[in-house]
Amino acid sequence: MDIKDANKIVILVDAYSSGNGLAPEFNQQGYRCAHIQSRSNLPQELLDSYHADDFFINLPYVGSDTIKQLDNYDIIAVVAGSETGIELADRLAEVLELPGNKTQSSASRRNKYLMQESLRNSNLSHIPTYRLTNSAEAVQHAAELLRTYHNLVLKPADSAGTDSVFVCKTIEEVMAHATSLFKKSNQLNLKNEIIILQPFIEGEEYVVDTVSYQGHHKICAIWKMGKGSYNGFDSICEFTELTSLDEQQHARLKAYVFSCLDALGIDFGAAHSELFLTKDGWKLIETGARPHGAGFPALSSLALKRTQIDELVLSVCSSDSFLASVTEPYQPLNHLKIKELISYCAGKVKLLRHIDTIASLPSYKKSKMPSVGQEVKLTIDVFSSPGWIALSHRSADQLDADYQRIVDLERKGIFELYD
Repeated sequence: MDIKDANKIVILVDAYSSGNGLAPEFNQQGYRCAHIQSRSNLPQELLDSYHADDFFINLPYVGSDTIKQLDNYDIIAVVAGSETGIELADRLAEVLELPGNKTQSSASRRNKYLMQESLRNSNLSHIPTYRLTNSAEAVQHAAELLRTYHNLVLKPADSAGTDSVFVCKTIEEVMAHATSLFKKSNQLNLKNEIIILQPFIEGEEYVVDTVSYQGHHKICAIWKMGKGSYNGFDSICEFTELTSLDEQQHARLKAYVFSCLDALGIDFGAAHSELFLTKDGWKLIETGARPHGAGFPALSSLALKRTQIDELVLSVCSSDSFLASVTEPYQPLNHLKIKELISYCAGKVKLLRHIDTIASLPSYKKSKMPSVGQEVKLTIDVFSSPGWIALSHRSADQLDADYQRIVDLERKGIFELYD
């Protein structure tokens, strides 16, 4: 590694999940990286994704004393690696007088109620959202919404992914799920003190990955989501597919997403926005002010010239080059589809079936499968999926045929579990 200046460093806050791909890229550009862990009670699954060798120092955040340990270095940027690091990255960038997102609006980038309020206050298309602190409020507002909508959505205000997302059809279901949510913590080890209630929005679901610098935004990837109901739970991800839109729809999406980023105060860094394309146009579900999780930026390298991680590192290390590139057209080079695996039962893996068949498919590129002896969970959300299979090919027909072959094999059973 050719270090340009040993004193010039980048601070990464909670470089977990896809955030663990940031430090190697900054190192490649000649900058050393310091890691700061935002709090002590982060989920073990996040902590296990940390790559210690990519950093010259790892510090737990304990206030100003943490920053004092880096006094002798020239810090060029502070970047949030994952959802848990968003608010601290904002505070550190402000204290260090570095490019970042204003702390006054940090909460709206984590709290899903405040997020929708920010859109409403900016006269942007949004989802009517109630902030709930107890089950009685949930029942009251559910009764109001059910006069207009057939299905409602309950979820924690500050979770990530599809963690504890419940689709409810009756007041009784709202009461039961709300009571359950208030009794537990979410997957980020944060107690569910506030949950939100929304109408269920009908439409096609998409994800848009962006990078921003000085308020200038760039689309890095557009993904189409496939979701279904499995094991008695809704909104289970079946696939995530890199896609592009026709010129007119792309222009509408770009204008809406960029307006949402402005409304949420995202001037700097990566963002991961989930949206619905409804009969009335685009509608934001939520935005995370950090890279797309679960390794998707790395997988997108199978079909994109530059990934979201590449663009984020470029914006920090060569901001002029990044700003000059924001007008580049978005166009994937290949087709790419990630099949999210679904387990219909829980237990210890005894045998993996059809692995050679899957690996021989023309579009097969890589996969993450459970190993023999590993415990798998019943799939009820994104966190309990046992793995994924990445398919990429120049032919959309070939990719679709291979995907359907995997679906058929999955229905027959890829995992055999011990009794």
